[in-house]
Amino acid sequence: MRKLSPILLICLLFACGSDTEQTSNLNMLAAGKWNLSGVIIPTGDNAEMNLLESPICPECLKDDQIEIFSSGRYEISLGENTCENNTQIFKFEHIGTWKFTQSEDSIVLNPETPEPIMMSINNLNETELRLTYRDTIPQILFKNDSALYPITILYTH
Repeated sequence: MRKLSPILLICLLFACGSDTEQTSNLNMLAAGKWNLSGVIIPTGDNAEMNLLESPICPECLKDDQIEIFSSGRYEISLGENTCENNTQIFKFEHIGTWKFTQSEDSIVLNPETPEPIMMSINNLNETELRLTYRDTIPQILFKNDSALYPITILYTH
């Protein structure tokens, strides 16, 4: 029986070990539809709340989804149950393009309208996507000003 050369053996070990390599950010993001599972908003005095657990608007957000494609496109769907007041996180279903920032710690969504949305990636793995962006909080949710607040959106598979 012939002996394998040390270089060939090392190459085979690396090839077989590829299953244990960490999945890339792009592959994790583009792994199908992400279901909205939480919207964390500040309520004042360093407190926050998960809007999905609030009686203010518990049902209308629960079927929202985002799908991010490796081609650089994304789609946000609001589902069948839409909000009748100003608590919808994304005001309308839309499609657009997206890209990572250079360090892949944020993504930029470029909807057809109005303007790009910079979202920091707080967590990304095969089952959870946690994004934070800054926006105004609608008056119905305790704020009556135009200040920008961090809003964290949780998605799961």
